[in-house]
Amino acid sequence: MKRTLLFALTLSAALSTNVIREYHYVESLKTWDEAQSYCREKFTDLATVENEDDNNRLLHVLEGHGEPAWLGLYDHLKGWKWALGDADFNNEFSNWNTNEPDRRSVEESCVVMAISGDWFDNVCFRQRHAVCYYERGPAKYILVQTRMTWHEARTYCRSKYTDLVSVRNSSENNNISSLLSEWTWIGLHRKIWAYWSDQTPKNFSNWKEGQPMKTQETLKLCAAVNTTTGRWSAVGSDMKHHFICQYQPLQRQTFKLKFQSEADLNDPAVQQQILEQLHAKLEKHGLPDFKLRWIQTDGQTFHKEQERKKEEGSCG
Repeated sequence: MKRTLLFALTLSAALSTNVIREYHYVESLKTWDEAQSYCREKFTDLATVENEDDNNRLLHVLEGHGEPAWLGLYDHLKGWKWALGDADFNNEFSNWNTNEPDRRSVEESCVVMAISGDWFDNVCFRQRHAVCYYERGPAKYILVQTRMTWHEARTYCRSKYTDLVSVRNSSENNNISSLLSEWTWIGLHRKIWAYWSDQTPKNFSNWKEGQPMKTQETLKLCAAVNTTTGRWSAVGSDMKHHFICQYQPLQRQTFKLKFQSEADLNDPAVQQQILEQLHAKLEKHGLPDFKLRWIQTDGQTFHKEQERKKEEGSCG
């Protein structure tokens, strides 16, 4: 049964496309999520570093502090998507092998299927067979035995067929696995370190050598800057650090909308997918400078709509 829920959305538009970010160092120990809430309440958001000019201003703010500090960059390890339509993966059906995805390497962001039908996360640049989906063909599943990286396989499937295959149920999983002779690419993947807290796409980084590191202890990794060297490291979001807030003069509007979904709307990956779709719509209508984020009331982003019951004895 579909649920009708209300959500509140903040639309923030910069007054100018060249607004300079003001950075503020906050000497208070907080987790990344706590720091994000503080920055959004007191300033605009956790710090985004979009280019070299931003980084130079950030380095100036860091001088003399000597403690690691949170930035706004994050990597949520549940953000899996299907290549076909870039559809979000909401665990309606999955066939992960035991302890998978295990994230042995930070690059393990693409998925293979074994001949058993089990799924494993894997390094995307490995050369493997692939299964394409062919929407218009008599055979829906096409095994490609030319060895390719995951991204090469996606490009190939899209050029020759429809896309890399999605798997929606156990019957499809069994049909696909029956074609295989070894680990083979399917369409499930995730984007690594793709967005900042204010939803700006990540186009600049200043990682310490050997970073970002993988971890199996947390589902959410966030970037912390070394205030001596200015280099970034990946840290579990539950650690407590000082942090950098940013201030930008923004115009804000808040809207309440009705939304129907069978997905878990409290899942951060689902909320991120909705924001991406809304942002794409705004760009399509000539509004590329809008920043979207969720706001919460009573600790919740989404609230069930209460049906209004008619009073006894009323007409209508």
